[in-house]
Amino acid sequence: MVMLSKKSQSVKRLSYMDWVIAVAAIILVNTLGNFYYARLDLTKENRHTLSETSKDLAEKLDETCIFKLYLAGELSSNFQQLQNEIRDKAYEFRNFSQGKLEIEIIDPLAGKDKKEVAKILEDFSRKGLKPVRDIETENADETRIKFLIPSAEFEYRGKTVIINFFDEDGNINIAEAINKSIKSIEYEFANGLRQCVVKKKKRIVVVDGSKETIGAQVGYFASELNKYYEVESVNLNINNPDAGRPFLDRLQRQPDSAAFILMNSLKRRIADAEMLLMVKPQEDYSMAEMYLIDQYMLNGGKAMWLLDAAHIEMDSFRNRSSVVAMNGNLENIKQSLFSYGIGLNSNLVQDINCNKIPIYNGQRMDNLNFMYFPLFTDHNEDHVITKNLGAVWGQFSGTIRPKKRKGLKFTPLLRTSKRTRVVQAPATVEFVTSFLQNKRPEYLATMNEGRKFAAMLVEGTFKSPFINQKKFDEKNFKATGKSKMIVISDGDIMSNQVSQGKAFPTGYDRYNKITYANKKFLLNCIDYLIDDNGLIEIRAKDYSLRLLNQAKVKSEKSFWQALNVGLPIILIFLFGGINYLIRRRKYTR
Repeated sequence: MVMLSKKSQSVKRLSYMDWVIAVAAIILVNTLGNFYYARLDLTKENRHTLSETSKDLAEKLDETCIFKLYLAGELSSNFQQLQNEIRDKAYEFRNFSQGKLEIEIIDPLAGKDKKEVAKILEDFSRKGLKPVRDIETENADETRIKFLIPSAEFEYRGKTVIINFFDEDGNINIAEAINKSIKSIEYEFANGLRQCVVKKKKRIVVVDGSKETIGAQVGYFASELNKYYEVESVNLNINNPDAGRPFLDRLQRQPDSAAFILMNSLKRRIADAEMLLMVKPQEDYSMAEMYLIDQYMLNGGKAMWLLDAAHIEMDSFRNRSSVVAMNGNLENIKQSLFSYGIGLNSNLVQDINCNKIPIYNGQRMDNLNFMYFPLFTDHNEDHVITKNLGAVWGQFSGTIRPKKRKGLKFTPLLRTSKRTRVVQAPATVEFVTSFLQNKRPEYLATMNEGRKFAAMLVEGTFKSPFINQKKFDEKNFKATGKSKMIVISDGDIMSNQVSQGKAFPTGYDRYNKITYANKKFLLNCIDYLIDDNGLIEIRAKDYSLRLLNQAKVKSEKSFWQALNVGLPIILIFLFGGINYLIRRRKYTR
C-alpha cells in the first residue's frame, strides 16, 4: 500500500508539472503573439501572401507609422468580415515593417448620442473618410441600421494619409461589394504606404492652351493625382502668348530665332515628365503641338487622351429642350491618332445599360434612364487596368476603333453593352424625347449595333506621322520609338459634379447617390502607364472568394449558433469524462 501511494503521488506530481508547463507555454505563445504575427496561406491563389511590392513599401518605413482603422464596434457579418481581413492584412504589413507599423482599431462613434454622431460623420466626410450605412435584417420585423466608417488613416512624419476600404456600388448587392472591397485591401494599404514613404514624386504634365478642362470640373481628381505625382500644366500652343512667357527673356534677345527657341524650350520642358495628359481640348491642336507630343512619345514618354470628338454639354439643357451635338473639329488630333492606330469617331453612343438622371414627371421628380450616359460594365478581366473594376460612368461618350499597325498591340479597356445605337455628329439630342424613347418598342429595336469601344490601350513601337512632312526640328527628329498611350473617347470621364463651390468625388452621382469606378479606372490607367512602385502587380493578383448562400445562412442560423456554442462544451465534458475513467482504471489497480 505504501508503494502504491508513493507511485500515485509521483504520478500526481508529474501531472501537476505537466499542467504548469502547459499553462506557461500558453502564456508564452500569447505573449509572443502580441509582437509577432504569422499564419499559413493555404489558398490556391496565395491571397493572404503579400506581394514583393507590398513588402518593399513596408520595409521602407524608417520611423513609427500609426495605422488607425475606424471600422470597429458592433458590425454586421459582412462588415465584420471586412474588418477581419483588413486587420489581418495590417498584421502582415507590420511583420515586414520591422515593428515600425503600429495598429490601432478605434470606434469613433462609441458612446456618442445622435447629435455627436452626426457631427463626427460630417467631420470625417470633410477629411475624406467616407461613412456608410450598415443595414442588417435580423428577421422579418426587425432591421438594424448603423453608420460605420470603413476607412483608416496613416500618420507618418507629420503627414496624414486617408484610405477608404469600401466603395458602395449601386449595381451589386452588399455581399458582393464587400468581397470586391476585400480583393482591394492590399492595394489600398500599399497605396497608402506609397504616399507615406515616397520622397520624390514623378512628374505629370497636363497639356494646356487649347481650352482643355483643367479647372474645378476636374478638381477632385487633380487633388487625388497630387497625392502620388507632381502635376504641372504646360501651355504647348505656340500661337498662345502664354506658351512663350516662361522663356520671354531669351525670346526677346534672339527674336530672329524665336520660333526655333520656343519649340526647343517647350520640348525640353516636357522631356522629363513621365506622362502627358490631354483632358478634353475644345480646340484642335496645331501641327506644332502635335509634333511636340509625337516626339515626346517616340522618346519614351507616355500619353493619355480624354477626347470629345462630338461636343455637347449637359449644362446646355438648362434653358433648352434640345441641343445639337457638334463635330469637335479635332482634325489634327484625329490624323495623328490615326497614324498611331486609333480611329476617333465624331459620334455619340446610346446604350440601354445606362445611368439615370432626374426629370420632372408631372408633379414629382423621377430618375429615368438616359441612354447618352452609358455605364461601362463589360470589362476586360484579363487586363490589370480593368480587372475587378466596377461600372464606369460615361457622359455623351463617343466611339473609337483600332486600326491594324505593325509593331502595335491594342487592348480594349471600356466597351458598351450589345444593345447600342450610334448617332453621327452633328446630331440633335432631344432631352424629353430621350426618355420617352425608352418605352417605345420600335425605338428599342434599333438598339442593335453591338459593342462599341470607348477606351483603348496602345503599346509597342510607334511610327511618327511627321516622317513625310515638314519637321520642326530636323536635327533631332525621331521617326520611331517605343511607348504606351491610352485614348478615351469621353472627355467627361474625369469630371466631377460641383454644387455651391463643393466638388464631389470623381464618378460620384449626387442625384442617384452612387459612386462609380471612374476614379479607380483613371488611376489604374495612369499607374499602368507610369507605374513606379509595381502596384500594378498587386491589382493583378487573382482572388477566388467563396460566397456563402445567404438564404441558407438565414434559415440555418439558429442551428449553427447552437452547434458552435454547444459542441465545444460537449467535447470538454466528454474529454473530461473519458480522462477520468482512464485515470481511475489505471491508478486504482
